[in-house]
Amino acid sequence: MEMVVAGIVLGVVMTVSLQLLAATSRQQRYAERRQLAAEELANLMERLSAAPYETLDGAAQESWTLSDAVTAHLRDAELGIDIQSTGDDLGGKQISLSLRWRDAGDVMVTPVRLTTWVYPPAGGTR
Repeated sequence: MEMVVAGIVLGVVMTVSLQLLAATSRQQRYAERRQLAAEELANLMERLSAAPYETLDGAAQESWTLSDAVTAHLRDAELGIDIQSTGDDLGGKQISLSLRWRDAGDVMVTPVRLTTWVYPPAGGTR
């Protein structure tokens, strides 16, 4: 009788442990993908911020694409680039980036977002 109870307890503990391990593994993969997306947006934002101020407009948005590493690891990745005038006297522009993708359940995840503001250089040239 004691062996049967011990076997049942062991089975329950093993089941719970395996479920916990699977959940931990899913969360780790999710965190890694979000980190990859954040790094990609940071790299893209750095390139956009370094671009000549005059080229930052709606037409420039289509020339920026995701890296091969991101397209390989983030299924159906969608990059969003929004460049808007800040409307202030300094002539600044707000650059907003977003990146979303499909998870293992074929659901679009909450996008990773990054925003910065750039202003024309003093003297008119960069």
